[in-house]
Amino acid sequence: MQRIILSANDLARVKIAESISPAVEAIFAVDALRDAEGEYFRAWRGKVWRNMVRPDARMERVMRLTRVRGGSREVWGAWSGSHDPEAGHSGDGVLAPGHVVPAVQDLCHLAVMPSWSRVRLHLDTIRAECREIMSGDGLQALFERLDPGIRWNAPVLEIEGHGQPQKLKPRGAGLVLLPSLFAQSTAIVLPAAVPGEERAPVLVFPALPYPVKGHLLDEEPIAPPVGRRSPENLAALLGRTRAAALRALREDCTNGELAEKLGVSTAAVSQHTAVLRGAGLISTHRRSSRVVHTVTPLGHLLLGGESTLRGPGPQIPPRARHSTSV
Repeated sequence: MQRIILSANDLARVKIAESISPAVEAIFAVDALRDAEGEYFRAWRGKVWRNMVRPDARMERVMRLTRVRGGSREVWGAWSGSHDPEAGHSGDGVLAPGHVVPAVQDLCHLAVMPSWSRVRLHLDTIRAECREIMSGDGLQALFERLDPGIRWNAPVLEIEGHGQPQKLKPRGAGLVLLPSLFAQSTAIVLPAAVPGEERAPVLVFPALPYPVKGHLLDEEPIAPPVGRRSPENLAALLGRTRAAALRALREDCTNGELAEKLGVSTAAVSQHTAVLRGAGLISTHRRSSRVVHTVTPLGHLLLGGESTLRGPGPQIPPRARHSTSV
């Protein structure tokens, strides 16, 4: 059991990570490769293992990475600089300085990048759903929905899982919530990427698609063909109001701004944006005190065929500077 004691200042600083890097997912993929029982990753795991048996120095580095005794937690510690040398390790040198970073990069290119566009869109949707729950129902509701092994008994967040029991006090630094496709079975708590009491710990929770399907790990990119299509065709696919909403969100909007543009109620906007977000066409994130909807790369692809009819295509805005990335 892992326990995080959250003060009022910590609760005010709970963040949902704005993004996850492919390298971090590769670290969690270490456990996915070692778990022979995980049905969701079966085909992916077989493909990766077949590539790893090639007589190649890079594949040997990856093979050694999967043999680290402490799995993803130990790899994370070495990769992030929070590893305690006195805690022990696999003993095969993979965690020696200069070894772990290239090994993680090799695993990333082999196991994560071929399907990264699909994985990223899925995790964008999960993060948007988390923000919607937190803004609509509060932190307690969000904690209760993250994972069955997470319980909120104020002021303690309890996380069932593997590893040694531990008690963390962020001391006002807050907590970062991070969904991961490759994290296995239960949520885990990782120390801050940069050690120090002013940095928030990271709570990683599994984010498998439901219903469970294997298509996220296919190598083909998730990209509908972009051709010349009329606004009527898009309306037939999404419905007229949702198609209009998607077009309007070429410029980021809050619920109220989108309702004004469409001439509908904010309640109706919430329903339409939930459908568009679930389809991976928009994402929702917080900018200061505003909750803003943005068209995703997939949404831009769907709108791309209209660009010749409606003027220049949109520019995807840069992420807000205050966003949290892992």
